[in-house]
Amino acid sequence: MLTAVAVALAAVAVAVVVVVRQHSALGSVADLDRGDCVDARAFLRGEQPALADLERADCDDPHDAEVLVIVDLSEKQAAAYRPVVPDEVCLDALDGQADVAVDSERLLVAGVADHARPSAGDAMACFGFAADGKRLNGHVRPR
Repeated sequence: MLTAVAVALAAVAVAVVVVVRQHSALGSVADLDRGDCVDARAFLRGEQPALADLERADCDDPHDAEVLVIVDLSEKQAAAYRPVVPDEVCLDALDGQADVAVDSERLLVAGVADHARPSAGDAMACFGFAADGKRLNGHVRPR
């Protein structure tokens, strides 16, 4: 009986950790991988959020954006970084490997770095989000 209670408590603890991880603020874009989903109200307004605005989200539930690619910024890319949508650095990074519907009809692209003025070598997460201001359902799919 005591073993069954211990196993049940361990299962609950694991479930709590998973839920907290999925709906937690991020400390760095380095904590993200391609295909991760996030929530940030700025995406729904067609704006580029700051890192502090991002919270992990479950991709199986409605969410605001998905990581399309992580870019390690070159000196030129870091100098060109501007907090605008669409992000030219991200669009360039997706060129030729865009297996998603990145166009003005379906998705907008925004890049988020750890700092407002990133440096060469910093990571930037490029997010795809709905151009119509709606939440995404599931993972972004090819056209």
